[in-house]
Amino acid sequence: MVLLLVVVAAVPVPITAIENVTGSPDVSVQSPDNEFVPGQEASLPVYVSNEGSLQSSGPAEYVARVTTARALTLQVRSGDTPIEVNTARYPVGNVPEGTAGPIPVSITVPEDTPPGTYRLPVRVRYSYAPKVEYGSGTDGPEYRYVDLARTLSLSVVVEDRPQFQVVNVSSTARVGSYGPLSMTVRNTGTEAARDATLQLRSPDDEVTFGTGAAKSEAYSGVWGPGENRTFQFRARFATDAQQREYPLRASVSYTDPDGIQRTSPPLTAGVTPREEVTFAVENLTSTLYVGEPGTISGSVRNTGPVPVDNAVLVYRSSNPNVVPVDSESALGRLEPGERSDFRFEVDVAADATATDRQLNLSVRYRDAQNNRQVSDELEPTVPVLPERDWLAVTPQNATFGIDTDNRLTVRVRNTEHMTLSDVRARLETEPPFSSEARTAYVQRLDPGDTETLAFAVTVSEDAVPTRSSVSVNVTAERPDGKEIVLDSYVVPVTVVEETSASDTTLLAAGVLIVVLILGVGWWWLNRR
Repeated sequence: MVLLLVVVAAVPVPITAIENVTGSPDVSVQSPDNEFVPGQEASLPVYVSNEGSLQSSGPAEYVARVTTARALTLQVRSGDTPIEVNTARYPVGNVPEGTAGPIPVSITVPEDTPPGTYRLPVRVRYSYAPKVEYGSGTDGPEYRYVDLARTLSLSVVVEDRPQFQVVNVSSTARVGSYGPLSMTVRNTGTEAARDATLQLRSPDDEVTFGTGAAKSEAYSGVWGPGENRTFQFRARFATDAQQREYPLRASVSYTDPDGIQRTSPPLTAGVTPREEVTFAVENLTSTLYVGEPGTISGSVRNTGPVPVDNAVLVYRSSNPNVVPVDSESALGRLEPGERSDFRFEVDVAADATATDRQLNLSVRYRDAQNNRQVSDELEPTVPVLPERDWLAVTPQNATFGIDTDNRLTVRVRNTEHMTLSDVRARLETEPPFSSEARTAYVQRLDPGDTETLAFAVTVSEDAVPTRSSVSVNVTAERPDGKEIVLDSYVVPVTVVEETSASDTTLLAAGVLIVVLILGVGWWWLNRR
């Protein structure tokens, strides 16, 4: 008998335990730069911190899953504070353990906000997985997300500082001129500003300060709360400026009670120039000829809205051949619509070009505040006429022998429609000619009149027969008393062979014999 004993042993089958990681995000908000002043619109930088809260730990990837705030959004609200929040809900995204930011939140602190610390409610929304189960033998970890909404808070400090507000801006400056600009600013804060300096700036090129700068500064010293300070600047509006309001930017730099240098938020104001003072040139006449002095005359009328004092018409020539003797002509006081006459004596060079010339005129004057101003340029046109002939010069006897002393006569006729007086002529010679009497004078020469001028001319013995010339330079005085150089006239002269001495002697002897024969014959006939 075989006894078969079967022993059954219980072999343990391994079973995987279920493990989990549990925790949650721990979210807070901060703003390290949270100090503002009333009347300021600024950006509040918000940071989101997540410290994470862990109840049971495990693999790092599962720890990160339960401690990360996912799809976090943030919205700062005004709550019961006077501070205005201008930014709506902001999507931050996933926030793991650590810090995210800064998130810019636009806020406005009204000007009447009392100094102090304010708590702004911050609503945050996010989702997270509170638990991750793993090790169950399934294909992967198991978790689910839950949504959470929390209200946190941010501290905002409204500081007890000086604050400033533009009360008034005025200016008497006109388009195209300088003038005073006055700006009144009030310290609306609760503290005094020490070593205060107001800086005024123009963002527009058509408005400048002083000698043409884009900005200017004025010092105030100690500036108490509630005090108004008026600052004076010298402003200029460009000639092409419009009669409209131009923006101005101002800021106040000062030292606060703690000795810290600070600058106020920008202040904005506007200023409008007054209507431009304008002038017009009327009744313009001129007598300008190449090579002689002339005149430009006319009148200037004040076409602007206000009277001007000590007005002077200024003539600046841009052509060296047409130059005024005196570049200024006094006009005096001009009421609106009033005119004043002017006259310029002008020298026109001999090499000037006969053409129309544009004048560069401007009016310098004093305004009602006794500021010196200069108008826009006035640019009328006057003609410069060709050089005048004045005289027609004709030689009378201009044929001379070699080695002779002679008398040269020329006839001069006034060809212009203007009487000439004190007419002086001077003979200019070159070898073989010379002269011991070079000048001639005519007291008066009316239009169309002719006079004969005589000069001594000597022909040297080494001259040869030829056709040559001498010059006669003539000056005269016009009816207005101006001396003019009329011209240099060329007079043709002919040099011929002089008859020899022997020929002359024979001729004289022959004539004498004929006379004697005729005399004797007459006597003989009468005797019978």
